[in-house]
Amino acid sequence: MVDLRDLEEIKKHDPNNVYESLDMLPDQCVDIWELSKKVVFLENLKNVKNIVLCAMGGSMYGAYVLRALYHDSLKVPLVSLGDYRLPGFADQNTLVILSSYSGDTEEPLNCVRTALEKKLLLVALTNGGKALDIVRQNNIPAIVFDQKYNPSQQPRFGTGYMALGTIGMFNNLGYISVSDDEVSQAILTIRKNEDQIKGRSIELAQKIHNSIPVIIAAEHLNGNAHIIRNQINETAKSFSAYSELPELNHHLMEGLKNPQDKKLKVLFIGSDLYSYKLRRRYELTKGVIEKNDVSWVEFKPFSNGKLSQVLEVLSFGGYLSFYLAMLYGQDPSVIPWVDYFKKQLSRKS
Repeated sequence: MVDLRDLEEIKKHDPNNVYESLDMLPDQCVDIWELSKKVVFLENLKNVKNIVLCAMGGSMYGAYVLRALYHDSLKVPLVSLGDYRLPGFADQNTLVILSSYSGDTEEPLNCVRTALEKKLLLVALTNGGKALDIVRQNNIPAIVFDQKYNPSQQPRFGTGYMALGTIGMFNNLGYISVSDDEVSQAILTIRKNEDQIKGRSIELAQKIHNSIPVIIAAEHLNGNAHIIRNQINETAKSFSAYSELPELNHHLMEGLKNPQDKKLKVLFIGSDLYSYKLRRRYELTKGVIEKNDVSWVEFKPFSNGKLSQVLEVLSFGGYLSFYLAMLYGQDPSVIPWVDYFKKQLSRKS
């Protein structure tokens, strides 16, 4: 088994520099935040009635984070859409966001083509590909980044670009309010806590190895739970699930009884910043899980600020899924079944 604390040994099992991409999360955040402030958005983009963000996979991470983190302050309704179709309500008062790391994912591209046909308002966040062609051909305002801080070139390891890029775009448009100081402090936090984050990631990866992890979070960290689920699926090639408090208290606890040979391990994402009622539910839920003979582990951010905690958990989730891949003997960069599926889908029937 790979020694998770031996960097030289890890590099032998990481041919495409995923570990380096994870280390560069703070650099990704700095880079995209500065880029997001330079884009000029016309006033008509700042007064819409609703927003539809079109994305898939790692390109959706920004939407997951933003919806959870700014739930109480987001000034317009936001729909995150992983589909070929725009919703029926999308009209001239709707802002459509194309969020595509690679720029070549067919579902959001199809939505954008529909938006262009309907003459809807559009903006974009991308690294290139067909999305960049569409942006240039149609003069669409866009945050276009160079993935220089993601040597693996896999979208799910460009988390900083998508998370802070989405937050930066919404901030520039005026739909949320985030200060440079708040962002700088959050980025500094993950730099300062890097060793502790890696240490906890190693510890918890070893504890949930050979189990089916169920990630549970609440409030501003709900988006992180969704992302960690996806990363464990793709990076560690391991089945995982996630659920949100308080909604899970109305169904999930009854589903812990069967089957008897379950291999579940609950990963709680805690926070002292959860509201009082959620903190009570959080602790009570631990007790119910124990009474059903399911074990649990916990990660709590070291920082004391919601944006800082979100970035910290983003960092933790990336390392956790990476270390799980090492324990399972998997190349963390490749996604053979996703690639196979896309290849088959592209064939003419």
